Amino acid sequence: MKTTFTELLPLAAVIAISPVPILAVIMMLLTDRERANPLAFLAGWVCVLTVIVSAALLSGIDSISTTPSEPIAVVFIVVGVGLIALAVHEWRLRPKHGEPHRIEPWMKFLHTVTPPRAFVLGIALVVIAVKDLLSAVQAGAIIHGDSLPALQSVVAVIFFVVVASSLIIIPIAVAAAFGERALPTLHRWRHWLERHGRLVLACLFTLIALLLLLQGISALT
Repeated sequence: MKTTFTELLPLAAVIAISPVPILAVIMMLLTDRERANPLAFLAGWVCVLTVIVSAALLSGIDSISTTPSEPIAVVFIVVGVGLIALAVHEWRLRPKHGEPHRIEPWMKFLHTVTPPRAFVLGIALVVIAVKDLLSAVQAGAIIHGDSLPALQSVVAVIFFVVVASSLIIIPIAVAAAFGERALPTLHRWRHWLERHGRLVLACLFTLIALLLLLQGISALT
């Protein structure tokens, strides 16, 4: 069981370190619907992650091997190149030193979003993120491959989803615990993410791309 948790932890961290959903939750905490919208978003996020991991677990899909087959190796290389392109894109769009950050259209949308739309947004931000989908599928495959008893498999899924959602849960918990006193902290977090979020994504995409390219190239040589 400890081995399973150790394997799941980095995959969950890849999902957790996602500036866009964290920023979305923080911004929703600073709107008129500061309670309902973040909870609806979190519910959508948790639901879709649970469904993806459980589906991969129940389908019996094999875990991605450290020595993938040639077709899988080619896919790794293609995805790795695509992630490098995304990293360059995020790097180029980051605010330059002394330059004010741009307000993205989706940020304006968050000021008028309703709880049902926040729920759908939580689902969408997992589905459209390739790294999150791949990590969730791999997590389900690992749990299946470790042949855990049913109860332990459920605990492993819960562990993965909680860790993957942790950086969304933290600002919600802070706001619930401290109320208006949490506003200065939330504003600081928001400004930091708006300024450095693209840089974080660029670094994350680059790291994942390098891992995929190394696995793909080593399998073909």
